[in-house]
Amino acid sequence: MNKNKAVILGVNSFSGNSFANYLLEKNYKILCFSRSSIEKDHYLRFDKKNQKFKFYKKDINKDLKFIIKKIKEFKPSFIINYAAQSMVGESWENPEDWLKTNSYSLPIFYNEIFKLNIKSRIVHISTPEVYGNTKNKIYENSIYHPSTPYALSRVTADQYLSIMNKFKKLDYISMRAANVYGECQKLYRIIPKTIFACLSNKKLSLHGGGKSLRSFIHIDDVSRATYIAMKKGKSGQIFHVTTEKMVSIKFLVKMICKKLNKNFNSIVKITADRVGKDSSYNLSGNKIKKYGWRPQIELSEGLDRVIKWVKNNEGNFKKKELSYIHKK
Repeated sequence: MNKNKAVILGVNSFSGNSFANYLLEKNYKILCFSRSSIEKDHYLRFDKKNQKFKFYKKDINKDLKFIIKKIKEFKPSFIINYAAQSMVGESWENPEDWLKTNSYSLPIFYNEIFKLNIKSRIVHISTPEVYGNTKNKIYENSIYHPSTPYALSRVTADQYLSIMNKFKKLDYISMRAANVYGECQKLYRIIPKTIFACLSNKKLSLHGGGKSLRSFIHIDDVSRATYIAMKKGKSGQIFHVTTEKMVSIKFLVKMICKKLNKNFNSIVKITADRVGKDSSYNLSGNKIKKYGWRPQIELSEGLDRVIKWVKNNEGNFKKKELSYIHKK
């Protein structure tokens, strides 16, 4: 088995796309799947013509047999899964779609991988949303208390992997990152959306006045942590990836406005908060730090990088990209 071969599901996601770039830079050969066509160039962190990159447009809900067949033929050392229905607020509107993908199809996928007996390590990309609304420090063994359909749907695969590891010795590690951001992130996410609003003089809806506290971490720091955990982490471990700095959404938006010389009050429109929105995710990142990882990109520097990317690609964006469009 070639140690430099990996499979990535959900490569069209922001995080999946970024980790694909990270692996390609480390000379990995990667087999990738996503339910949508490969992203436009301004949303990609890597060259899609790279000879070490192979892509199939396939849906884990509909094309599982094909995906498993290709993975069996490829014989990767690592299988990294970013595939999931991932929007929080929208999960209230069509919870059946979130449950179908995250609670049903993902555990079945993992079981099919287990049956292949190809000795691939699974890297499961989870979310802090599973912990629900808490103001206390959150550790990797904290109790799950989901407060949205999205968060609830993510718990099943997490627990399935845990029991498969305990009783069947399935080799996996799981990653839960704080709020990721960076270049090539979709415009409906808060940082690029705020930047675009400032540049185009459009109003930005600030849910609940932006009181929620979050740790914003650049995706390059997250990719580096994921790689370290993938290579060195003990089987069955969960890793948090976070910075030590918690800021409110309001503070973040003000920071961006200041960088772009825009008046906060002229850009922002205060709206009602999302149903079930968690007030904070104060994650402990001590476990991954034991492997030598530390975040390297400060928030101010990271925002400057995203601002530069948005400015360079402003002509490529379309109005519809400012809103999430749900795909079944």
